Amino acid sequence: MKNLRKVAFSLKNWLYKKQITSTIRRMDEKVDHTQWPGAEFHPDYFKPFSLGYPEKYSPQGVARSNDIDSEVGELAAKITTDFKEKIVGFLGEDTRLDDIYLFWYDPDKREEWSLSNSWHDDNVGHRIKIYVCFEGNGNTPTVVIPNSYNKPYTPRKSEIARFVGKRDIENAENQVKLAYKSGDIAMFDTACLHRGLYEEPAGLRAVLVMEYIDRKKANIIAGKSPCGPAMSRTGKVTFSQEAYDALNETGLIDNAIIKKNGDRYEYSLAFLG
Repeated sequence: MKNLRKVAFSLKNWLYKKQITSTIRRMDEKVDHTQWPGAEFHPDYFKPFSLGYPEKYSPQGVARSNDIDSEVGELAAKITTDFKEKIVGFLGEDTRLDDIYLFWYDPDKREEWSLSNSWHDDNVGHRIKIYVCFEGNGNTPTVVIPNSYNKPYTPRKSEIARFVGKRDIENAENQVKLAYKSGDIAMFDTACLHRGLYEEPAGLRAVLVMEYIDRKKANIIAGKSPCGPAMSRTGKVTFSQEAYDALNETGLIDNAIIKKNGDRYEYSLAFLG
């Protein structure tokens, strides 16, 4: 029964990708992917501080938090400002900070392999992702194949096998390991083939993840591809007042999808009219 559910989910996922193909192709036409290979690394970029540890991990050994406090938010705003010209210059004037979250991986907690362990692109077209590493020894890198842009976007048939659970972890000749350690930053376009190298000798990893995308594209394809705050049409990211203020100053927060609720700001596509 479990295998049948995997097959059904995989086919449903494939259908979704086919439904958004024309939208991604149309809205990514303006991006000149020849100006950037799609991956870069910045060692010793900031002074890391402790994020603490989650109480629970998924069977894949990962945990995620969509709550952004003041210290993390202010750092995220600084990094966004530092790279804003590059991000907007590549993705276009409609770029927004689409998602932001804390992410932990502990190989000792892993009971099964994550889908992101296999080669894939994120099926959202051009999107820049930044990893800000608070804890790590470089043993759990993100591996990227530069210039492997899926453009014009076409759902890869390998996605069917990946979502059923078949792993594709063969080394590629031109792959680059973004082996970030504490204090490092890695950046890549998720339209390029990439994977999380979670095999041994993997180590504990704690990172802040920030994702930037064309807001109009994300508003259309969210729900059928992993984009939008908390990767869905209904999920949300929450900010403290100080975190929101700092990130709002960058000009990349989309205030059409944010509301204040008590002492927190909630960021969600559910707020779209």
